[in-house]
Amino acid sequence: MKKYIKWTGIVILFPFFLFIILCILIYIPPIQNFLVSQATVYSSKATGMKIAIERISLSFPLDLIVHNVQVADSTDNPILSVKEIKAEIQMLPLFRKEVELDGLTLKKASVNTGKLIEGMELNGELGEFHIESHGVAFDPETAVINQALLKDTHLSILLADSTATDTTDSTPLYWKVLLKKIDFSNVSVQMLMPLDSLSLSASMEHFLLQNGAVDLHKMSYQAEQVRLKNGSISYDYGMPADSSTTSGLNPSHIRLNNFRTRMDSLYYCGNNIHAVIKEFTFKEMGSGVELISGKGNIVSNDKTLRIPELHLQTAESFIDMEAAMDWNAASANSEGLLTAQLIADFGKGDILKLAGNLPEDFIKNYPDQPLRIKAGIDGNMNKLQLTTCTLTLPETFRVEMDGELNLLADSINRHGEIKIRTLTENMNFVKALTQGSFAIPYGTTLDGFGRINGNTVNTELTLTEKQGTLKLNGQYDWVKESYAAAIHADNIQLHNFMPNDSLFNLTAYLQAEGTGLDIFSPSTRFEMEGGLSHLQYGNKILSGVEVSSSLAKSNATADFRLKDNALSVAAKLDGTLTPKLVTADLNLDVNYLNWQDLKWTNVPLSSSHKLKLHAQSNLKRSHKLDLALTNTQLVTPQKTRATKDLFINFSTDTDSTFCSLNAGDMHLTLMGEKGIDLLGEQLTKVSDMLMSQWRQKQMDLELVKSKLPNMDLQLTVGTDNPISNTLSTQGIRINKLYAQIKTSPIDGLSSNACMTGFATDSLAIDTIFFNSSQATDSIVWKSGIQSSTQKNQEGFNIIVDGNIGNKKSQINIEYLNDKKERGAYIGLIGALQEKGISLHIHPDDPILVYRPFQVNPDNYIYLSDEGRIHANLTLHDKNYTGIRFYSVADSTVQQDLTVELHRIRMAEFRRIIPYMPNIRGEINAEAHYVQADEENTQISTELSVGELEYDGFPMGDWEFSGVYLPKGSDEHHIDGFLIRNGDEIATLSGSYVTSNEKDAEGLLQANMDLHHFPLKLANAFVPDNMVTLSGDIDGNMSVKGTASKPILNGEIILDSVGLALPMASMNLRFDNKPVKVVDSQLKFNKFNIFTKGKTPFTIDGNINFSDFEQMTMNLNMAAHNFELFNAPRSKEALVYGKLYVDFNSNLRGPVNALVMRGSMNVLGKSNFTYVLKDSPLTVNDRLGETVTFVNFADTTLSSTNAVPKVELGTLDMLMVMHIDQAVQCRVDLNESQSNYILFEGGGDLSFQYNQQGKMLLNGRYTLISGEMKYEMPIIPLKTFHIKEGSYMEWTGDIMNPNLNLKATERVRAAVGQSGQSSRNVNFDVGVNITNRLENLGFVFTLEAPDDGEVQNQLAAMSTEEKNKLAVTMLVTGMYMAEGNSTGNFNTNNALNSFLQGQINNITSSFDLNVGMESTNQEDGTNRTDYNFQFAKRFWNNRFRVVIGGSISTGNNVKQDETFIDNVSLEYRLDDSGTRYIKLFHNKNYESVLEGEIIETGAGILLRKKVSRLGELFIFRKKRRNNQEAIIEDKKKTLEKDENNKNEN
Repeated sequence: MKKYIKWTGIVILFPFFLFIILCILIYIPPIQNFLVSQATVYSSKATGMKIAIERISLSFPLDLIVHNVQVADSTDNPILSVKEIKAEIQMLPLFRKEVELDGLTLKKASVNTGKLIEGMELNGELGEFHIESHGVAFDPETAVINQALLKDTHLSILLADSTATDTTDSTPLYWKVLLKKIDFSNVSVQMLMPLDSLSLSASMEHFLLQNGAVDLHKMSYQAEQVRLKNGSISYDYGMPADSSTTSGLNPSHIRLNNFRTRMDSLYYCGNNIHAVIKEFTFKEMGSGVELISGKGNIVSNDKTLRIPELHLQTAESFIDMEAAMDWNAASANSEGLLTAQLIADFGKGDILKLAGNLPEDFIKNYPDQPLRIKAGIDGNMNKLQLTTCTLTLPETFRVEMDGELNLLADSINRHGEIKIRTLTENMNFVKALTQGSFAIPYGTTLDGFGRINGNTVNTELTLTEKQGTLKLNGQYDWVKESYAAAIHADNIQLHNFMPNDSLFNLTAYLQAEGTGLDIFSPSTRFEMEGGLSHLQYGNKILSGVEVSSSLAKSNATADFRLKDNALSVAAKLDGTLTPKLVTADLNLDVNYLNWQDLKWTNVPLSSSHKLKLHAQSNLKRSHKLDLALTNTQLVTPQKTRATKDLFINFSTDTDSTFCSLNAGDMHLTLMGEKGIDLLGEQLTKVSDMLMSQWRQKQMDLELVKSKLPNMDLQLTVGTDNPISNTLSTQGIRINKLYAQIKTSPIDGLSSNACMTGFATDSLAIDTIFFNSSQATDSIVWKSGIQSSTQKNQEGFNIIVDGNIGNKKSQINIEYLNDKKERGAYIGLIGALQEKGISLHIHPDDPILVYRPFQVNPDNYIYLSDEGRIHANLTLHDKNYTGIRFYSVADSTVQQDLTVELHRIRMAEFRRIIPYMPNIRGEINAEAHYVQADEENTQISTELSVGELEYDGFPMGDWEFSGVYLPKGSDEHHIDGFLIRNGDEIATLSGSYVTSNEKDAEGLLQANMDLHHFPLKLANAFVPDNMVTLSGDIDGNMSVKGTASKPILNGEIILDSVGLALPMASMNLRFDNKPVKVVDSQLKFNKFNIFTKGKTPFTIDGNINFSDFEQMTMNLNMAAHNFELFNAPRSKEALVYGKLYVDFNSNLRGPVNALVMRGSMNVLGKSNFTYVLKDSPLTVNDRLGETVTFVNFADTTLSSTNAVPKVELGTLDMLMVMHIDQAVQCRVDLNESQSNYILFEGGGDLSFQYNQQGKMLLNGRYTLISGEMKYEMPIIPLKTFHIKEGSYMEWTGDIMNPNLNLKATERVRAAVGQSGQSSRNVNFDVGVNITNRLENLGFVFTLEAPDDGEVQNQLAAMSTEEKNKLAVTMLVTGMYMAEGNSTGNFNTNNALNSFLQGQINNITSSFDLNVGMESTNQEDGTNRTDYNFQFAKRFWNNRFRVVIGGSISTGNNVKQDETFIDNVSLEYRLDDSGTRYIKLFHNKNYESVLEGEIIETGAGILLRKKVSRLGELFIFRKKRRNNQEAIIEDKKKTLEKDENNKNEN
């Protein structure tokens, strides 16, 4: 029994003793190490990671220390490392299901989870963590954290864009944790989300929480005290910020440093919130704004959330706010209250800091007063009132808003309105902010309202600026996603808002409506239309613009129409919009496009086009485009050219890109083996690689070649394509152009280009070529220019070739003339150095200007990256003609450079520099550049040019000397003088002092003197001696002030200065009186300009250029009896004779808006001739041009005649012009003067030129006499006498007058009937020219004023019959009417016409008419009269003598017949040509019945133009100044015209 009891006891007690033994064993270090090794092996196998523990120490009862824990993944990448883990746990509380943790400590831990945790990476270091907890119970779940310490810890969390959703059920937590003390020191945490480019980080120097509690079941948190000291918070989104270029508050990059906060009585549980903020400060580092004070309270219960106080303050600004809201305020039909008041002042300093990088002008113009904001709301969701809302910046602007919103929670019945009123004053800082591109004018107002009704929001805003308004109406329903908007602009002055643009008055409208915001949805609908009635762009007025568009069921359309003087366009666009495919078809008709009016060119050019475009895209990487430009016509004043049609095809996909362009004989293709976006990325990478290698001075062309894409570009251009046609309008011609560029990672970069037949008005080149290829480590290239012998230019062949390598590059230049003689051969070798580039000229014996030169073998020019230059170069021939460039190596200064030129003869270089101007002279020069340091630089120059000639014009020997010297770090001084033929003719001395203030201008001071500077030097540069200058200029000028607004003072003396214009027969002589410049005003004090006459042309006034950007002038110009020219005929003159005028005008205003008003009177003693070069009326030797044949099917080239446009800028001119009736004007139609037109008459005209560039002429020019001698191929030379009363009248268009001209020639012809003797009858054969110039009407007339029988016969004829008779009589000199027995061809009449024409050609210097007339007598015999008439004017056209006579042959001729039969003497009494005295004696033989008729008499002639008979009897009682009378009469005429317009 005892035995059984013993064994039973042993069996029962064995497990207990075994447990005791095991407990004892685990305290034994060898057993501990064995268990650790087995546990780590098992854990490693189970987790797949490598786990290692150096050792553990367990002491009684449960004090555990683990040393050096290492965890790594299968590739030995460390995951976790802990130097020491120490835990002190009381054992007995464990048996009570409690934990008493005397301490748990981790020291020097590091973690790097890598890809271990899905969607997150955790890495960082933990310096030390310690926690003490006395009172952890599992039932109930409570814990007391007596102390938690964390220091020297820095963690980074990297989060993926998305992670798998956690679908496991979470078990409710009932833990209550009491936090006695939480203490963090030197702790930072960073969270990164790279896919979102987001980064958040926080750090704290010290954080303390005391007496806190957490209830995880109720989700309540509280703390008695929270303290944060010297913390920081960072937020970054997007690309990293560049601190060197940005400042101010950047919402994407926020840095809060020196973050401090103290909060007491913090509690949060649902709606129950309580916090007392004692301190809240920080500094935003990006802007520098610092919150120096922040405090407030937050109180909330189950009913209300209140902020009784919140105060934030900086050094210049503050924000005060209080608010209260019931939690149920947002619920429907709730009476919960919502109230808030805000008062804030934002000081100028804080605004500037927050904005950052503002222009200095903005800072100066922004007012110093703070920006004040007041706002308040009161009510609930049923009725919420905006009690006050003002935004005020004193003397700048004020914005006011108020309104009421009702039933906000009711989506159907809610409604309300908010009104806004804005008034602006001085808003100049806006203009400064935008650098003048945008401004808000003074007094601009913005008024309107916004309304809500259910789900619909309406708004209406009106902007008013002076007389202009801009109205905006809008409506949006966010449930239906429907919207409507309308914008109306009425006479808005855009220039006041955009001063830098040339946009002025705008009147336009735009309205749109639709449903849906997703443009790819079939249910989206959109319609829009608009129009532009008036837009002034510069001097142009744009109008007639209409636009409309619509979108429905994924189909989109748009129409655009514009019709204006400069542009006429119609366009239609159709397209489809789906999520997978977008297409567009565009049809564009450009009916008229004036390039010059749109300021695209400076020469007249207009065009018309038709364009069709089709495009489609899958919105990914597949795109396609087809374009056709057809029916293009280019119109210039000389011709109209139809260019070839242009077609473009483009397509790109993921792996290919193709583009082709075809137009006539122009073809372009581009092929690539990748999509266009990938090609662009690859080329960008290659470019960045080249720049990086260049900066590092380590070129690797093989690496660059390996990165090149496969791409091929080819271009061929001939003579008939849009490019060649457009260039031809500018005088540029190309025969053929071919170019190809290929890139590939195997062959590298290669190119080949060739252009033939390049020519302009001044040069011609046969061939220009370029080709290149890439080897392993270099690129080899060759180019050249070839030209055959041209006028004033020998043939040449220029070859430029070389190579580019990894370390060295080379370029060679060779020039050969058409005889294969080498005019130049020289090369340059460049090498990359560690800190720069070195250049070396080769060979040692280069050739220049057809002779050998020598260069020093060790020559070099070194350009360092720091900007310093080192050189040693000598290049000269055997006569030491050449150049020397060297630096002083042992100089104490940073740079000491010298350039010397010796005996350089410029004329020699014409043989190797194609189309170089014809300039001769020998140059010797020396220049020194010395840089002592970064701020002190000295430059001196000595230059001489001996025997200078330009285009054969000798200009003398010239010398120039100049010195630049700094005086201190801020002042720069320059001195120079100019010598000609040993005499000093100009000196310059000045200085410039920079300002130490940022963006402030420096001060300028300079003096310039001129000593007998010869103006004739300018004649060398005037082509064909069109203008010839003579005389000298003396004077001095001083300049003071800033560079932008200098002040000039001085005087200019004209010493015998003359200006000759041979083509205008003018020789002007200028007054020797000094012209003074006072305070940047050029003053004319009765400055005179003389011609040969005694009376001058006088200028009085000033030109103000104190503001160079807005120069103004106020000049009075006057002349009385001014002889504009008085010159005989010369070979080069286009006008000669005498022209006398009275002139009076005023020119005033800024140069870009000049206004000229005045009058001019052309005096009656004027008699001048204008030579019309290549007149269209000069038809001698042009019989072949009388009839031309036109192929109407050929529209490629058709000529048009255009009048050159006169450009006078923005001048507004109105001149009243009176022409005395006695003024005689002659126009020679050919050089022999046989064909001419002579006018004598006068009138009153008004010429106007407005700022839009339009010329207007009004008035009538009435002829009192005149004649026209004109010879046509089938009509001999005839003299037509213009009848008195003929006139030309202008009613606006200067080029389209209304003509009413009647001219006749007296023809004497035989008239008779069968069986009767013939008789001589005087016929007046003439032409009447009527209608406007653009639609002239010609009617030939025929009258017999002295023979009633013939006159009745003519009156019975039709107009067509009389036209035929008139032309026949002009050709044959015979009256060939039906029934006229003498109407056969008469040799005498034909001979008469021939002789008259030939004699008149011989006597073109005076008026001489010779004729021959045969008459059949009653007795059957013939009588022949040979008659003549001679006329000449004397004494300045005042006295006119006419002598005529005849010699007769026949049976009845009296032998004592006198030779001179007719004498007339006429004397003009005044200059206006209205009063004459005339003496005359005439003898004529009429017929057998009448015989000889003799008339003798004298009389006074009075010529006066009257509107009614009564004006003949009006006599002036008081003599008025003729000029004043003219101006007064013109004013009355203008007033009458204005009244007529108003009545119409």
